[in-house]
Amino acid sequence: MTSYDDDLAALHALDALEPDEQADAELRLGTFPAQLSDAAAALAELAATTPPTDLRADVLATARARRAPGRPVDGIEGCTPHEAFVRTISDLHGLLESLNDAEWAATAHPEHGSVHDLIAHLIGLERLSCRWLDPDDSVPEMLDHVSSTLDVVAELSSARPDELIAQWQTAASAVADAAAAGDRERRITFHDITTSVDGFLSMRTFELWAHAMDIASATGRPIPELDPERMTTMSARLMAAVPMALAYRRSTALDRTASFVLTGSSGGSYTVALDPRSEVGEPDVTIVVDTIDLCRVAARRLLPRDLSATIIGDRDLADLVLAGLDAFARD
Repeated sequence: MTSYDDDLAALHALDALEPDEQADAELRLGTFPAQLSDAAAALAELAATTPPTDLRADVLATARARRAPGRPVDGIEGCTPHEAFVRTISDLHGLLESLNDAEWAATAHPEHGSVHDLIAHLIGLERLSCRWLDPDDSVPEMLDHVSSTLDVVAELSSARPDELIAQWQTAASAVADAAAAGDRERRITFHDITTSVDGFLSMRTFELWAHAMDIASATGRPIPELDPERMTTMSARLMAAVPMALAYRRSTALDRTASFVLTGSSGGSYTVALDPRSEVGEPDVTIVVDTIDLCRVAARRLLPRDLSATIIGDRDLADLVLAGLDAFARD
């Protein structure tokens, strides 16, 4: 029997054909066996009636018992935030080693200026990060990310590129070591944000990647992408941070819910409340978008208006959510 005939037989068995289609089915397949008519009628009734009210909940409970929501069965497994940070240090180091003298002078960032000054800024930030990670150190309040490292940028203004690379590599590795030395969930405060060590490393990974994108754009290189394991980790942590990001921006939507369908090798499905005080409910909007592009929005390297996404449901709510994703980005 062909696939067409298989489909026709199934519809015939369910008594789901229009009169003219029924006649065609009987010509092709014969009259449905009388002894099965009672079963066919019962199936037809089930197909036509509203399912039990608890059916959806039962199906979801069974599905979640078999696999946690968010990740495909054969999806990419993420790495730890510490490993993501270490790999991103290595990527940026390789990019810096490839630059010539003229490229070190190229303007890479509207506030930091040249590639040279941008790396000096990162050296200052790695030094601060080691202090933030030290429970015995008391760092003065530094709310402005750019001005917090201006003294180091001035100090290193005449340093050779190879000296900057060496200093940054040493300082960044010290941050990774300090982060690995204690409880990953211990709370630390940097600038005006309090988070866990893993949360801090995730934000720093976003920052290093963002500045790698800046340098690549300034020197005519392809935009760097994180490997699938890192993208899985970064996107999952981004999704978990959505309620707090909106709260930070004071743009929460009480009792509203968004569903994200992230595509690509690191993709997954995430349903998130749009206010830290709210429980996850039925989605008011669904956003289907490439994982890397969404993370570029969070890194403040792609504007929400330039993001290619499919929006199903409340468009205004989608715009509010996308506008808040970069709340924790630091340049």
